[in-house]
Amino acid sequence: MGRAYRELVCRAARRMWELGLVTGSAGNVSLRAGGVIYITPSAVPYDRLRPHMIIALDPEGRVISGAGAPSTEWRMHVLIHRELPEARAVIHTHSPCATAAAARGILCPVCDEGRLLFGGAVPVSDHVPPGTWELAHAAVSALRRGRGACLLARHGALAVGWTLTEALRLAVALEETARIALLGSGPQPP
Repeated sequence: MGRAYRELVCRAARRMWELGLVTGSAGNVSLRAGGVIYITPSAVPYDRLRPHMIIALDPEGRVISGAGAPSTEWRMHVLIHRELPEARAVIHTHSPCATAAAARGILCPVCDEGRLLFGGAVPVSDHVPPGTWELAHAAVSALRRGRGACLLARHGALAVGWTLTEALRLAVALEETARIALLGSGPQPP
């Protein structure tokens, strides 16, 4: 069964790259299945990623199987999977517009669709160093305030869901919402 989960993670990561939500090996993807977390490896460009490269972790973050190292953000994924049972799939992007909004520290959807999906504002985490337990806790806190998505201050975006397809759709919608907000940031009609 692990092979099927590795294929799902690999496919979602490659699709994230194809959609321009990441470049190179930035960002990461994970899927929780039972007591195993399948996560993208560190420093492998998505155009070269293959299912056998996906790392399997236990709920504490220890490597069960897979060659190489897990994503440097493994702590964030492990804590999200541990603390948010509804978040079976996690997509972390460095998409340009969402990351720009994260750098600004605010994303208020300006279109109706964005407001329906994310509410009045997308939560932004505190700024803490990447790859740390502090970022993991900041991400969980921001996700608890959001509707399945948040921004990581000066870092990128997170979207979660029950499936990787759901999380990826939300990540795409978050990027589109950020793009519209940035384009529409000039004077607003009365």
